[in-house]
Amino acid sequence: MQEECEARIFEIIAYAILKNHYKNEKIYIGKTPDELEERYLELYKTGRTNANDGGIDFVMRPLGRFFQVTEVNHYDKYLLDIDKVLHFPITFVVKTKETKEKILKDFQTYIFKKSQGMKIIEERYRQAIEEIITINELIKWLDFLDDKSINTLICDIDLYYRLELNLLGGV
Repeated sequence: MQEECEARIFEIIAYAILKNHYKNEKIYIGKTPDELEERYLELYKTGRTNANDGGIDFVMRPLGRFFQVTEVNHYDKYLLDIDKVLHFPITFVVKTKETKEKILKDFQTYIFKKSQGMKIIEERYRQAIEEIITINELIKWLDFLDDKSINTLICDIDLYYRLELNLLGGV
């Protein structure tokens, strides 16, 4: 996966990797300790790739975690993404090979400048950044997928690529 790849292709591949990375992670949910039940994480695409529809790209169940795919250096767009979900935490999946630490630092510097000394605004934006995921993490996570997950990943990429290009016929 390269930084130069087309944005829609990056989003499709990122989704397939994330979906297969998280699918074997389990959590325990219940109202009381006696009612805890084991659940596996599931990632869902929420719409067409790169639709510019103002929506969130992926949502994780049962946690309700939001993922937004974006490109580096478009920090105004990051802030708009945070605003559109009323500062609910978002994980940004960034099309870059820069480190996630550098992206986070640059983004936080941008937030500091944009907030113009208004600490409450700065803090609200900072708290809305749940995680930064870059191409580096996506590539690393591929190494941990078993053969069945790799096959599912390839099928996911094929399906969503054909959906995006309207190559599925009657679907």
